[in-house]
Amino acid sequence: MENNTYETILKRRTIRAFKQTPIPKKAIDMALNAARLAPSAANYQFLEYLVIDDKSLQDKIFPNLRWAGYVKPKRDPGPNQRPRLYIAVLSNSQKSPKCNPRDIGAAVENLTLTFLSFGIGCCWVVAFEEDVIRQIFGIADYYMVDSIIAVGYPDESPILETDSENIKYWLDENNQLHVPKRPLSDIVHLNKIKD
Repeated sequence: MENNTYETILKRRTIRAFKQTPIPKKAIDMALNAARLAPSAANYQFLEYLVIDDKSLQDKIFPNLRWAGYVKPKRDPGPNQRPRLYIAVLSNSQKSPKCNPRDIGAAVENLTLTFLSFGIGCCWVVAFEEDVIRQIFGIADYYMVDSIIAVGYPDESPILETDSENIKYWLDENNQLHVPKRPLSDIVHLNKIKD
């Protein structure tokens, strides 16, 4: 039996170099709808999304994001590899007494996997200058800017590695990004915790 969802999940990698191909509106709408339908604790539905497709605004956002700390500055997107779309993930405190990070994780994963089903990659950026982003867009105090999703067609193909010891991704001599993930045998415990 074929499982397209599982196959999509296996292909998902963080993308930091993007082709300059425009993102179809259908893909954006479907990704946002998938985020909207993610589980929400007590069904508070406190998440909202600021979509930034205007190039002049994107140029203001870009210098306020931090990219790929382990291989900085080599993996900062170049001028012809920048995202074609940004989506700011906002937590509206008027909708919920507290921000539940589980809601955010579920919504962002739905969003990124939906984009990937269109062949579009994402980078979930959590390191950025929030005060500057707030100022650019006039974001009210009752919103927390949780993260910014950088979106575009991939112009790189990070390689998955299995590694029990190393968590740091790296660039090889060909500037190819390698991303280590712990093996399944290291993270699954059956009936008791392994020593």
